[in-house]
Amino acid sequence: MTTQTRVMRVLVVDDERIVCSGVEKILSRRGHTVEQALSVADAVAALERDPAFDMILADLMMPQAGGLDMVRIAKTRWPGIPVVIMTGYASIGSAIDATRAGAAGYLPKPFTPEELEATIERVSIVMTPRLAARAAAKPLPKAKEIIDVDMPFDAAEVAAATSPDYVKHLTRSDVALVDFCELGERSCKRFKAKGACQQPECPLVVAERKKKVPVVTAAQAADFIDVDMPFSFAEVAAATSEAYADALGRSDMAAAGRWNAEKAAGRKVLVVDDEVVAANSVRRTLNRRGFRVDEAFSGREALNRILNEMYDLVLLDMRMPDTNGLELLPTIKKHRPKLPVVMVTGYASIDTAVEAIQRGASDYVAKPFTPEELFSAASKAIRRAVV
Repeated sequence: MTTQTRVMRVLVVDDERIVCSGVEKILSRRGHTVEQALSVADAVAALERDPAFDMILADLMMPQAGGLDMVRIAKTRWPGIPVVIMTGYASIGSAIDATRAGAAGYLPKPFTPEELEATIERVSIVMTPRLAARAAAKPLPKAKEIIDVDMPFDAAEVAAATSPDYVKHLTRSDVALVDFCELGERSCKRFKAKGACQQPECPLVVAERKKKVPVVTAAQAADFIDVDMPFSFAEVAAATSEAYADALGRSDMAAAGRWNAEKAAGRKVLVVDDEVVAANSVRRTLNRRGFRVDEAFSGREALNRILNEMYDLVLLDMRMPDTNGLELLPTIKKHRPKLPVVMVTGYASIDTAVEAIQRGASDYVAKPFTPEELFSAASKAIRRAVV
């Protein structure tokens, strides 16, 4: 059970009186003051009489007007009051829609008293600056070392039944790669043909390093556009647009031929996934649709690419060995605030979907997905970003 931060005045909006009464009974035992409204119209009337509510709990589906209408009205007229959506028809899709509309929380029915109290507490913390700072200091729980959603065993279990080498070749998938080279951490035709690599360092990695700029971390990257104009990309983009900053071409003179916010073809996408098979599959799927696709197999590599190259979209896996996608997302948005990021995960849940949207994700896609679902999510995210 969570520790209550303060007593609150809560407005419960649900067309079922038994639900309103049940919520009031639970919250009253915790010391909260609760008022009931059987419709959005009744809720608006109650707020007009006295808007001193700390929170609104609204059912998603009600006659005439539902929970999303309550969210929009509250955002317009009483923006300081958070609205939590309750629903007996919970889904990741409706949770994303509610969060995009501005809901502060999402609570599936039926819920236990503990679940209701936890939701109230979580939203209260987010809405209270002092408590928000305390909550931000708590690290996200580390994911268990699961190999794949379709094979829910951790690495140690599989290694015990097979061998550590076999686990390494799984590359976080349930299909062992016979061409996966540990030296370069990638699929390699040379390794597949010879079965071993005698080089001290992967030749492919060496070649890539020679062609690319040095790897930098977020703390090291100054993000300067040009030494003659020492402004960061983010500063210039904030004062103009990302299209204009992109057109500078790392110089202080915009190339008019490149400055076009509506670049029609060849959208550039970065796929961030430590699972080689999954990343390659996404790359092939999007390449067939005309996208240009780069891959990154770790959070650090992804951030390095994002800081040094321009992308129209990032497809970000939630669970990777060196980071959690939800932790990396705010850093990406800090440096590229207008860059759309679609969170991709094989561990989909309503809670993580809501958190991803709250942290700045454009969309949330559950694995496995079809090529059409992937293309649709990518296209919609890019369209939203350029509107």
